[in-house]
Formats: sequence, structure tokens, C-alpha cells
Amino acid sequence: MNQGKQYGLITAIAMIVGVVIGSGIYFKVDDILNYAGGNVGLGMLIIALGSFAIVFGSLSISELAIRHSEAGGIFYYYAYYIHPGLAAALGLFTAYVYLPTVIAVVAWVAAIFTLGSQSSLEAQVLLAAFYLVILTVLNIYSKWLAGLFQSLSTIIKVIPLLAIALVGLFWQSDVSQEATMTSVPVGLGWLSGLVPLYFAYDGWTVVASIAPEIKNPKKNLARAFIFGPMLILALYLSFFYGLNRILGPDYILAVGNDAVIHAIELLYGKLISKILLLVIIIAVLGVSNGMLLGTMRLPQAFAEFGWINNAKFAKINLKYQLSIPASISVAVLTLFWLAVHYFVSKFNLLPGSDISEITIVFNNLSFVFLYLIVFNFYQKGLVRNKLTGLISPILAVISALILLIGALLTNFKNASLFLIFCLLFCLAAFTYYTKTSSKTTTDGLSNRKPKK
Repeated sequence: MNQGKQYGLITAIAMIVGVVIGSGIYFKVDDILNYAGGNVGLGMLIIALGSFAIVFGSLSISELAIRHSEAGGIFYYYAYYIHPGLAAALGLFTAYVYLPTVIAVVAWVAAIFTLGSQSSLEAQVLLAAFYLVILTVLNIYSKWLAGLFQSLSTIIKVIPLLAIALVGLFWQSDVSQEATMTSVPVGLGWLSGLVPLYFAYDGWTVVASIAPEIKNPKKNLARAFIFGPMLILALYLSFFYGLNRILGPDYILAVGNDAVIHAIELLYGKLISKILLLVIIIAVLGVSNGMLLGTMRLPQAFAEFGWINNAKFAKINLKYQLSIPASISVAVLTLFWLAVHYFVSKFNLLPGSDISEITIVFNNLSFVFLYLIVFNFYQKGLVRNKLTGLISPILAVISALILLIGALLTNFKNASLFLIFCLLFCLAAFTYYTKTSSKTTTDGLSNRKPKK
């Protein structure tokens, strides 16, 4: 009966921590600090609130995950409980807008760390494009090498975080750049700090995809969705506090994305700092590689479901074990979004933010549908746990709305336009699905009775 159950609690927690901790925290500290008006305590509060929001969201989703032993994942729940057309729309949004924008921005960050923040935006974007092309080739034609790179980057990516967090907690040296800074009143503007923070927390929904393979999911899923974010929170708070102890808020705001590099050089000298910088670059590229690896396989799966009417996308190349046309379509769209990111950054269309953060906001808003379903289950008595069925969905919905407000506060006009674009893309995808999709097994999902 439990033959397919192979993941225990530790594995589930490790997967959440491994997927979520990536590149975001390395280059979002100055953004969070800026929205906090230079107030380190308020910045730490923002980090904590972001973690709690994810806990409540994931606890809500866990009520859906434990009801399915045959399959899992966010798109599956949309198709099962609402409508396959909505699953298709959000799936296409994920494959061609949301994840490609994140991948593009992360590749750009890797280029910044490689060339230095003083390099031109054009040089950074060109190197990012080169990185994306190399990663695409590796993931299509050399899965072994791509997998090896992914494993290496996963193992080493917390080293720079720990190198700063552990030392920074006890930092007492007189050579510190730390300076007293008068906090600037920010009003409700500090809510915008949740937007870049969610970039650092993105990816927590991955565990829902393996829920059917988790041992004793009723207990272990909820525990994983509490302990995983708490471990991440502890590491992020230690890193944020440690970096501010070492450099000080003024200095971090002055050097921006280079803060991590300056801190490492101050602590360990130029030689060790160069080695750790290489580690950071590998870690950041590992994030792009892992996300690209997963995203490139989405269009092929969607073509099999009938969400994309393309026979070439559905056909798997036996030699490389993936659909090359589907994979290339993701790579091309990722390069396109990199170009969009260039123009947005060049003309400062989203001050203090970027296109990936807006798509993350929209993606989190889409989860509200699922939170409301769990809340409805609680009202009907299908969910009896007050924490997961009542408190968590309500707080998760509030968190999603606060995140939306934070995004709009950064630049109301341009952020609104980009959010409207995301909505229009999903509406177009839904229309495409209803017109071209052949009836598949997913069509009957929304009519099935949820398990008690």
C-alpha cells in the first residue's frame, strides 16, 4: 500500500530548504533595508513576516496535498477542484512568464557577481544571455553534466551565507564599516520590502508535487511546511543581522548588491573572498540551472495534457529524454524576458523592483483560489483542523493581498500595467485552452468529489 511512499520528514524539510535558499538573499538585503528606511529591526520584521506568510500558505495547501495519493502539485489542484482551463492558463503563465522572468533575473545577478556592479548593464545582460545559452545546451544535450552542476551548486550554496551569518553574530572588530544610521520614516512603504523578500522565499510549493510520495503525509506535510520555513527564517535573519553588524546599514545601502562581496573580503581577505565569490556565482547559476531544468519540461507535459496543441512539443526525443522544441521554446522566452528586463532596468520603469518580482506577486495571488477552497472545506466540515483549515487560509489570503499592496506601492502605474499583462496572458491562455484543447483525463477532475 505504501510502496510509493519514499520521502520522510527530513527529506521533505531538506527539499523545501534546498529549493528556497538560492540567490535571492544575496542581492535583496539592500532592497529590504531600503524599504525599511535603514532600520535593521524593521528589516528583520519584514523577513519574519515573509516567512510566516509562507508557513500559512503552505499549511493551507497541505490540506489539499494529503487528499491525493495518486498525484500532486499546484496545477493538479487547480484542475481537480476548479477547472482544467484555469490549470492550463496558470501552467502556461508559469512556463512562459513567471519562471522565465525569475530565471532571467537570476542569470543577470550571476553576471553582476562575475563582472562587478560597476560594469555596464549591457555587458551584464550579454553575459547573462551567454550563461542562459550554455545552461540550455547542458540541460538538453548533457543531462549528466547539468545534473552534476546542480548537485555541486546545491551543496555549496549555503557556505557564503554561513560564512557571514556565523561571524557576523559575534562581530566586534574595530575595522568594521558599521555606522549608526538615523532611520528614515517610511510609513506603509515598508510593506514593499515583502516583494523582494518573496523572491528569496520563492519555490516552497515544490513539496506539494511530491506529496503523494511522502510517508505519513497528514503529519509530515504540516511539519515540513512549518519547520522548513523556520530553518530558512533562522538562516536569513542571521545573515541579514550579521551583514548589518559587519558593514552597517549606510554601507550596505551605498554598495548595494556588492555588500556580500565587501563583507567577505573584509572578513577573509582578498584570496578567500575570490574563492567565496566563485562559490556564490556557482550557487546563483545553480538556481538558474535548476529552475531552467524544471521549466523546460513543463511545455512537453502540458502538450500531453492537451493544454498546448502541438504534437512536436508532446513528442519526447528518445536520445535526450525530453522534447527539444518544447525546451527551446522556454529558452527563447527566457532570453526574451531578459531583454525586457534590460529595458525595464535601463529606463528605471520599476524603481527598486524588477519584472520577476511582479510575476512572483501575481503567482502568489493565484494561490488565493486554493486557500479559499480549503476555507470552504473547513466550513463544510471536511477539514477539522482549525489551524490548517481556518486560521492558515485567512492569514494566507491577507498575506497575498499585503504583497499586492507592497508591489503597487513601489510604482503604482507600471506595476499595475505589468500585473494587468499577467492577467491578460492568463485570460488568453484560458481562451486558447477552451478553443483548441482536446478532452483529456484532466477535464473530469473538477467534477470529482474531494476526499475526506
